Amino acid sequence: MPGNRILVSKRNMIIPHVEENLDRGGFDLRRLAPVACPCCGMPTRVQVSGENCTKTLFCDNTACPTRYLRQFVHFAGEKAMDIEGLSESKLEKLLGWGFLHSFTDIYRLDAHKDDIVTMDGFGEKSWQNLWEAIQRSRETTFERYLCAMDIPMVGSTASRALAKQFHSSLDEFEAAILDGFDFSSLPDFGATLSGNIHDWFQVEEHWYLWTELREWVHIAPPEAPAETPVAAENPFAGKTVVVTGKVEPYTRGEMNSFIESIGAVAGSSVTSKTNYLVCGDKAGSKLDKARSLGIPVLTPDEFFAMAQAS
Repeated sequence: MPGNRILVSKRNMIIPHVEENLDRGGFDLRRLAPVACPCCGMPTRVQVSGENCTKTLFCDNTACPTRYLRQFVHFAGEKAMDIEGLSESKLEKLLGWGFLHSFTDIYRLDAHKDDIVTMDGFGEKSWQNLWEAIQRSRETTFERYLCAMDIPMVGSTASRALAKQFHSSLDEFEAAILDGFDFSSLPDFGATLSGNIHDWFQVEEHWYLWTELREWVHIAPPEAPAETPVAAENPFAGKTVVVTGKVEPYTRGEMNSFIESIGAVAGSSVTSKTNYLVCGDKAGSKLDKARSLGIPVLTPDEFFAMAQAS
C-alpha cells in the first residue's frame, strides 16, 4: 500500500527484489483500484470470477485504446490465430500508425510494407518473417478461429466442444446461431455461456467481422481421431470429466486431450452435468462444489487406473 516501508535487495547484483514489507497489513483494494481507466478516463469496475474468486479490474469503454489493443493481442495469440512475432509492442505501433482498424487489416499489411520496414523494431528481414507468419495463420482450425473472436467465456475448451458438435464447420455453426440453438444443451455449457454466444452475434459489427475474415482464412477439416485402446467397460465414455489442480507431469491441455481420447467430454467448470472431478495438487473451489453436488472425486491415479491408461 502507499506509505509502506519495504526491504529491497539486488538479485544477481542488478535485479531489485522486495524481500519484506515492514508495514504489512491494512491492504485495501478500494484504495488501490483506480475508479477511472488510466488510458481513457472512463469509469472502471471490479468483477469477481473463477474458482479462486479472482478480482479483475475492467474498463467497459469499447473505444478505449488499450482495450482495442488487447483485442488484437488476443487475436494474434498462441491459442487463437497464432501469428508468431506479432507482439503487443508491434501491434501498438501498427495501430498507432493507422495501419490496423480491423483484424482483417492484418492480412492486408503488405500494402504498407514500404512504411513498415522503416519503423523501429522492423526491417526487411523482420517484415519478411512477420508476413510469412501472417500467411501461415491463414491455414487455421475451427477452434482457433472461434477462440480468436474473443466471445466472453469461449476459450479453447469451449471452442473444442463446439468444433466437435458442429464437425468443425463454420457453416453449421452459423446455421445454429440463426436457428437459435440452445448451447446450454451441450455438456459443460450453461445458460450464461449460451447467452454470451448469441449476444455476441447480435452485434452487427461482430457478424461483419466474422463473415469478412472467413474470406481470408481456410478452416482445416477435423482430424480423424487417433486410435486409442479403450476398454469396453470404460466408465468415462460419454461422460463429462473436469480436472482441477495440478496433475504432474501433464499440462491442462494434455489432460483434456487424453480425456477426449477415451470418449469423454473435457469440462472446464463443475456443474450439475459434471460426472467426475479429477483432483490434483492445490485444488481450488471446484473440489468444494463437486462435493456439494455429490459428484465423484478421483485422484489422478484412480482416474488413470479406471481409464486403463498405459
